[in-house]
Amino acid sequence: MPYTVTVEHLKAIAGRNTSHMPALAQWMNTIFPNYEIDTPQEIAHFLAQACHETDHFKVLREYASGKAYEGRLDLGNKYPGDGVKFKGRGIFQTTGRANYLQLGVIKGQRDLFINNPELLEQAEHAVWSACEYWRTRNLDDISNHADDKVLVKKLRSKLYNVSPVEFISMTINGGFNGIEDRKLNYLKAKTVLV
Repeated sequence: MPYTVTVEHLKAIAGRNTSHMPALAQWMNTIFPNYEIDTPQEIAHFLAQACHETDHFKVLREYASGKAYEGRLDLGNKYPGDGVKFKGRGIFQTTGRANYLQLGVIKGQRDLFINNPELLEQAEHAVWSACEYWRTRNLDDISNHADDKVLVKKLRSKLYNVSPVEFISMTINGGFNGIEDRKLNYLKAKTVLV
């Protein structure tokens, strides 16, 4: 029987109640089984990251304007205005024309998110896009390691010895931004879920 995420779980992890929580919980319960995010340990890791990336489930769109992403060819932002148009959206803040395009291709509608970037701010697509990211980075495998397991994470040509929660945090963030908050969220999530 699949594990059920509730609004109460999200509130306990975030330390507050937000208007996004009912829809996020509903779509997590619908979409997680398709991605085999189905054990309390896997869900705890996912929710810890989701809580940080969404400012404790308050937003599904990056606060910054996106201007910093203008001309970032590594993100596929080749046209004027792409940085703002394709700023971070969804639970894990999908960013850049190339990533929006890739999600549309996966959905079978190539330009779905190119033509309608705000779709990623809807709970269904916000959860789905985060699950896609999680799957393609094999984060279920990492989340199933014991918390005291030492893993090696390569970041910008340097190797780091890290715990599973640090490995997942670095994968999602591309660095160390918010690492302490992510760890705290994980401890809360484990208490609530495991």
